[in-house]
Amino acid sequence: MAIDICIGRIMSHQQIQTTTSSSEIYERFMVPGIFARWSRVLLEQVVPQPGERVLDLACGTGIVARTAAPMVQPGGEVFGVDMNPAQIATARSIDSSIDWREGDAGSLTFADQELDLIVWQQGFQFFPDRVQAVKEIHRVLKPGGRVGIAVWSSIEQSPGYLALSHALGRIVGASAAGLLDELFAFPDSTEVSRTFGDGGFRNADVVSNNDDAIFNSAEEFTRAIAVGSIMRRIDTQFTNDILDLMTADATAEMEPCLGEDGLKFPMEAHLLTARK
Repeated sequence: MAIDICIGRIMSHQQIQTTTSSSEIYERFMVPGIFARWSRVLLEQVVPQPGERVLDLACGTGIVARTAAPMVQPGGEVFGVDMNPAQIATARSIDSSIDWREGDAGSLTFADQELDLIVWQQGFQFFPDRVQAVKEIHRVLKPGGRVGIAVWSSIEQSPGYLALSHALGRIVGASAAGLLDELFAFPDSTEVSRTFGDGGFRNADVVSNNDDAIFNSAEEFTRAIAVGSIMRRIDTQFTNDILDLMTADATAEMEPCLGEDGLKFPMEAHLLTARK
């Protein structure tokens, strides 16, 4: 019941029909707020070409795949793979023309040398055996095939998330402040390139880039991340009272990022590109 109440408040802020689907919250708020712009930034690094076969790995609700799809036409094909069936179901409901599949980055169902390009936006840091995932990417790419991934740098470069981390620590408890640590697991870009080197890519390039996260309010951001991301990822719940307290606490810290148009704060990501 607490989840329903919380989600209802998120949706009513935008006059959107209440839903209990965290994947829909992700698509309705986190995609336009953060991931749609970063999808374009990532794809600009690897430039999908007409006729190519492209995999969006850990695709979530599919924004990278949907952005890449027209770029590979005519003659190309885009796939989206994610372990979460709800995310895949939402992705399929938005665009059924893309080949969406449930799957594991450590054991891809594609044949050797089947793909031209693999993109992985903000999912690499969550995979437990990253070197094995990179080896799988290397296996399924054609000779000369490309990979592009994006991972956040340090949480200090993302003040909205830093405020939410502080709120978690102050309201829920010290250990809860670490719930966002995995999201920002690569503060040092050299660790990303080293992992790809261990997986078979000897000439990976990494650049850091910045873009803004934009939400209608600090409340929208806090509740969307707490319910649509944290609660889904770690399979836990926050009561409505806790969410209210977290929102008030995080909003106070995010006050410098608030303006007439809502909440806007910078985020920094490391973008890795490599060729097989």
